[in-house]
Amino acid sequence: MSDQEIMVLGFQASGKTTFAAALWHLVGSREINDTALVMGRHNGDFRYLDEISAAWAGGWVVGRTLSEEWRPIAINLRRVVPETDIRLSFVDIAGETVERIFVTREVDERVEPLIRDASGLLLFVSALRPKDDDSIVDLYREFPDEAPPEPADEPTEVGSTASAAGLGEAMPFKIEATPQQVQLVDLLDSLADEPLEMRPKRIAVIISAWDRAHGALTPESWLEDHMPLLFQYLVTHSDEFETRIYGVSAQGGHVPPKDNPTEPSDRDELLRQPEASRRIRVVGHGAGGHDLTHPIAWLSGVES
Repeated sequence: MSDQEIMVLGFQASGKTTFAAALWHLVGSREINDTALVMGRHNGDFRYLDEISAAWAGGWVVGRTLSEEWRPIAINLRRVVPETDIRLSFVDIAGETVERIFVTREVDERVEPLIRDASGLLLFVSALRPKDDDSIVDLYREFPDEAPPEPADEPTEVGSTASAAGLGEAMPFKIEATPQQVQLVDLLDSLADEPLEMRPKRIAVIISAWDRAHGALTPESWLEDHMPLLFQYLVTHSDEFETRIYGVSAQGGHVPPKDNPTEPSDRDELLRQPEASRRIRVVGHGAGGHDLTHPIAWLSGVES
């Protein structure tokens, strides 16, 4: 058994829990026979995985992990030829927990061993999240009528606030409102420092809800366009770790919550597919179209 400690990192609604649910179904059902990894031997209590996997297979929104919950997940996978066993041990950390680390600069003691022992990192971002880092120039390009008038030729007195005309009163800064990509880069950089020294050899960025990444040619181009700071950070640290970027649609479309089944969705169409695993979509780096194990195989160093 080759133990691989893979840490999962992502904010609220970034797709981590849905990914785990779809992965458990994929390797357990064996509906796809050409995945990079297959299910290994298991024993223990897998009720949580079974619960979220059943919701996923039924075409329902997979309930997100609550901030008070701490969900350990262990999935044994195996590469057939040459035979290699891999144990993925990670904790489904609530998005609020990750965001709290950024705000408080404190790390829960239960997270520390995961950070220190991580040989690979699955970093989740969502294509559903709108850009949250547009500059004021970007906004004025989109809404030219809201732009302030051109400054007069008259000299502006020192200390004058005339240049802020039309901008309204400044809002008080809230650290929670920091753009998500700024928070992610700060976390990656901070966790790599002492005393935690998280130094993964490889990082696989998972862009979830890839079916909603309209107009994106590749996962790399989406990340560069929507999160340029994060993209730049990954590129400039290529001497410290390798990076791959995948587009993943774990559900294959929009699904409703179980308590609101009449919400407009793609559920009926998705359920017409008799093999739920074929609803999965994976893009990038030669991965099979439904193979969620591909980025894990690469992180573990056993990719074909």
